[in-house]
Amino acid sequence: MPRVAYDDSALTVWQGSDALKFIDGLSSNKMLDMVKGELCQTVFTSSQAKIIDLATVFHMGDFLAVHSHRSKLTALLNHVTPRILNQDVAILDVTSRNQFCIEYDCSNSVVGRFELKDDITYGYVAEGFSLLIASVDVECTCVGGIIEFNEWRIENQIPWNGYEISEKQHPLSAGLAHLVHPNKGCYIGQEILARMISRGRQGKILLRIENGDIDDKFVTTHGEKYSLAIIRDTRQ
Repeated sequence: MPRVAYDDSALTVWQGSDALKFIDGLSSNKMLDMVKGELCQTVFTSSQAKIIDLATVFHMGDFLAVHSHRSKLTALLNHVTPRILNQDVAILDVTSRNQFCIEYDCSNSVVGRFELKDDITYGYVAEGFSLLIASVDVECTCVGGIIEFNEWRIENQIPWNGYEISEKQHPLSAGLAHLVHPNKGCYIGQEILARMISRGRQGKILLRIENGDIDDKFVTTHGEKYSLAIIRDTRQ
């Protein structure tokens, strides 16, 4: 199974008795039912429902390890830190102590959980896809390149940060609708997303298209024969 470096990774530790409730109150997925050993992905959105960052939350028991993106970390922390107020939440950046990889085209039978093997944490994010985190002093060999990974993403219609997932898109148009929980309470951007869902009008949609079928300006990930693109949803 191919394994490539995930260079745009950030890792923060969220401590305190209110940490899980805090993330739940600021992001799109339902987090409060998480228990030790589980992981869950969620999206932090702005008041206009645009994506600030996609985060993968690992429930470590006494604390939460939150994988996000180095290119978005400042924006994410600027978004959440002023909202801590009097809650029991402390956030520590531990990115420099760790290394990150993606393992794909693999078999994951325990999606939504993680485990430690050979000093590497394997986070089973989705079927066929894992997020690996290890200390910088642990050997975590990566093989393969980004071109091959992008071809796999295109085939499986997997959105990615810096491509489909950006501050220009909302979670629905970026292919992250499965991370917008239908029964979540109020969070920043929730009203706009709920209105789009209830009216069946999300504006744009992520599609796998054959090269040359649409204007290149809509393409988000270029492939050899097929590409990913975010275009106006003509079904509306």
